Amino acid sequence: MIRVIIDSATDINQQIIDLYGDKFDFIPLSVIMDGKSYTDRVDVTLQEVHNYMKDGNMPKTSQISPQAAIDKFTEIAEAGDDAIYISLSSALSGTYQVGMNALREVQEEYPDFKGAIIDSKSAAGLLTILYVQAQELIKADVPFDEIVELLNDQAEHGVTFLCVDDLNWLAKGGRLPKAIGTIGSMLKVKPFLSLDDNGEIIKEALVRGKDRVYTKMIEKSIDLLQQTSEQIVVVSHVGRVEIAEKIKASIKEAVNATILITEISPVTAAHIGIGGAGVFFLNHVPNEYRIPNALKH
Repeated sequence: MIRVIIDSATDINQQIIDLYGDKFDFIPLSVIMDGKSYTDRVDVTLQEVHNYMKDGNMPKTSQISPQAAIDKFTEIAEAGDDAIYISLSSALSGTYQVGMNALREVQEEYPDFKGAIIDSKSAAGLLTILYVQAQELIKADVPFDEIVELLNDQAEHGVTFLCVDDLNWLAKGGRLPKAIGTIGSMLKVKPFLSLDDNGEIIKEALVRGKDRVYTKMIEKSIDLLQQTSEQIVVVSHVGRVEIAEKIKASIKEAVNATILITEISPVTAAHIGIGGAGVFFLNHVPNEYRIPNALKH
């Protein structure tokens, strides 16, 4: 059996957990709040992280621990199964390399164990799409090596759009000087961001006005989606589901897509802050692309 591993960088909702619940393999990252480290989804919930942020606090996150990755790969190898780990962009985190090192170590002890690490070149909702595709390809009895090839190809065609509601969050995370964050917030300047082909953050635009940054992201998403076939689109948010619902409704009105709403995982939420949102999809839909009936609506 092929098992798919995800971690705390993936925007996973209960609908997807229920859909693939008997095959849910998860490696948690640590979330640090008020100097105390919590294991994601073990001793802290996503809602608790978001509530902490609503009080104006900035959590920190760490990459997966080498031992956690080794333990998960060992568990799967001992069960006689194979593993595909879908990782946060290698340009954004050392998690990908930690996974690669852990896989090599376990394969030395279990030479028949087949494993692969997929560099998503993205974060959050794009990992969700790759996870669904991996599970559906496994259900269709597609061979291991072909699944890996297909997922790597889809990762190359991922689109990640992010917007930040308050520049102070980027300042708190050390990505902007505090003075710029304060001035930007006073002027109501909001950044619209994307990831380039290497999975690194780039600025699409700086937008003034409370809702205009979301409108900009919606317009850019619709423009690209109108050039592709029907697919899954993930709309994620940090503590503001009404924003996600608005984005979903606008995209749904313009294109034929299966749109999932998720809450942004602690890894991404810690950088874009409360009110941040993202839209994730592919700019090219391959013939092997699958949309589960349970997700269509």
